[in-house]
Amino acid sequence: MANVFVTNNSDKSFDGLHAYQRYEFPVGKTVEVDEEVARYFFGYGLEDKLPILARNGWTQTMNDIPKGMEILAKFHVSTEPQAKNHSLSPVVERVPLPSVRVVGGKSTAKAA
Repeated sequence: MANVFVTNNSDKSFDGLHAYQRYEFPVGKTVEVDEEVARYFFGYGLEDKLPILARNGWTQTMNDIPKGMEILAKFHVSTEPQAKNHSLSPVVERVPLPSVRVVGGKSTAKAA
């Protein structure tokens, strides 16, 4: 199986036990784990996330499902490590600053 990278974007660290091994996912850190571990803890590649929410204690009743899904959404699983100090969304449009013109010895900013 291939490895994937899990980034904890929540406000609390998460840890759990799988196959007699403890896994820790600290806040703001990216951890490399096997796909099976990501599937077990975060439902990676699964359609039905309800067993994952119940196993992790993020939902107790059917009314808690939306809150549990919010918690689950804070864990980002990808095949590539998340770049450090990199915005997740690219800059769509960049507008240059107005040019400064020198007129008759005076410096004036061009009105927008």
